[in-house]
Amino acid sequence: MKILHPTDFSDASMKALEVVRQLKKPLNAKVILLHTLEPAPQMPIYGDYWTERLGEVMKQAQEQAVNEARKHLATLDPEAEHHLEVGHPLKVILRYAKKDIDLIAMGTHGADTLIERLLGSITERVIELSGKPVMATRAGIEVRPIRHILVSTALADPSKRALAFAKKIADALGARITLMHAVEPVAEPPVPIHMPDPSLNETRQAYIEELAKKLEELAAPYDARPLLKEAKPVDAICEVVPKEDVDAVFIGKSRQNRFMGSVTREVLERAQVPVFVHP
Repeated sequence: MKILHPTDFSDASMKALEVVRQLKKPLNAKVILLHTLEPAPQMPIYGDYWTERLGEVMKQAQEQAVNEARKHLATLDPEAEHHLEVGHPLKVILRYAKKDIDLIAMGTHGADTLIERLLGSITERVIELSGKPVMATRAGIEVRPIRHILVSTALADPSKRALAFAKKIADALGARITLMHAVEPVAEPPVPIHMPDPSLNETRQAYIEELAKKLEELAAPYDARPLLKEAKPVDAICEVVPKEDVDAVFIGKSRQNRFMGSVTREVLERAQVPVFVHP
């Protein structure tokens, strides 16, 4: 296995590196550390204020930043393959992702600006565009030995691939898997219904029983414990993680909604453990 770890040396990235270190030996993984520096400003930005001396100062500062970053990379994992690039981080990460990479592990800072809310943070766009599994961590989460994995499934192909990937990691780490499917709760009617139709409850119960059966059939080959919850998917995940001492969450990539967000985005923002997202 090859794990690509793009890092900006932030607290969020260091959390991702903790997970990488945990996975490295059990998965016999080769780790590739990647740091990207933004290119130095050029003459058009400064216009009439540009001088040869300013250009020399910019060049020296860039060279110093490169040297410092190279030293820092070496301290993170001396055995890893180290790469230092100058360019736009997203473009560089996607270029490396096209190589023989099995997992991208990176920190996420969330979407802070309006443009990031519309387009997604760098981590979200890597999830959307790379076509590779991505493990994301936030600065404030707790990284523990992965002993209990929660796979949230929508019973669709991406979450089925997430389950298969989770099984591979669970086997390597000796972890157990809970396979959860969240059923959206029935909305309360705006006005009281004095004569409810009994057949509606019967139909709902039959639907729940059918889902439970499908979940059990899906969980069995992976030695996973099926769990059916009546709640919104993100709420269910955030409830189960602390209640059942979950150490990592695996989900399939959800459809992106630029204006309202997505399940993937909400899980990345709210989950208190590392999140693995599978395309």
